[in-house]
Amino acid sequence: MAGELVLITGATGMIGFRTLVFLLEAGYKVRAAVRNQAGFDKISQLKPVTPYASQLTSVIVPDITVPGAYDEAVKGVEYIVHIASPLASNAPPGIDYETYMIQPAIQGTIGILESATKATGIKKVVITGSILSLGTPQTLGSGTYINEETRTPTPHGPFENVIQAYSASKATAFNKTKEFIAERKPSFGVHHIFPVYVLGRDDTVTTAEQIVKGTNNMLMGPLLGSQRPPIPGGSVHVDDVARLHVLALDPKVEGNEDFLAASHPLEKFEWNESPKFIRKHFPQAAADGLFKLEAVEKVVTLDSKVDSTKAEKLFGFKFKTFEEQVQSVVGHYLELLGKN
Repeated sequence: MAGELVLITGATGMIGFRTLVFLLEAGYKVRAAVRNQAGFDKISQLKPVTPYASQLTSVIVPDITVPGAYDEAVKGVEYIVHIASPLASNAPPGIDYETYMIQPAIQGTIGILESATKATGIKKVVITGSILSLGTPQTLGSGTYINEETRTPTPHGPFENVIQAYSASKATAFNKTKEFIAERKPSFGVHHIFPVYVLGRDDTVTTAEQIVKGTNNMLMGPLLGSQRPPIPGGSVHVDDVARLHVLALDPKVEGNEDFLAASHPLEKFEWNESPKFIRKHFPQAAADGLFKLEAVEKVVTLDSKVDSTKAEKLFGFKFKTFEEQVQSVVGHYLELLGKN
């Protein structure tokens, strides 16, 4: 409840920062685990958190793969929101996937759970997974029905590309967490949030050139001229992903419940609809030719069937629409350009 202390990891990223803001707005005190002081200094100076400076502190955890990395960070907290994990979009070329992506995802998650079991007073841990924790890129784009009970066997390398490795990191970390819960039976509940492609205003982006950072590139890349192969449908507003992390802390949410985060659950989704929303909400930008609208209208969307109705029913809200997501990201881009 409000006033209690939450440890959050990954707060320098898109989902993490928005979740940090929502936690502070809800009245929680927050301890942000960051790799270095510079990371904390950057986010603490961003406008959405400056009114809550008295509620926000930091702890330095330079390497999340070290055994006991979070032992000090978890002391005195009631809740943990674990978002930190390697991202496919940040992977440099030529890396060893196992070292860079797979093991940090596993060790970071299991490590924070190990630290939590050593501490006293922890009530819940909320972990950010992914739709790829539950299904492979192939199943996601094949129209296969996916909900929170869907499972995929733990993948093993070698992996052909970064997307395969990222998918493996999310599925493996999730499967290992479920094994941990079954074997260790911790006194605290563990919830997972599984977003599809996350879109929306990213306040850690402060220049127009950065607008293609992270998963917002799924929307903005083609609009700005990059080529896009056929990809699965499905997106969710970053606000809704952050909101689910905060709502899952409620004591009324019992046990180890998990939640998919996807707008338009079980409805047909088309990436090539973004141009009509831009023409509707940003007609001057469309007329000025700032976006490659005709090219985007040719983008092919693979069929997906993601059932996120569990979260909507339990928490009593509707996910923001793809139209609202487009408004959010494109509006931010135009603001950064000085054209909004």
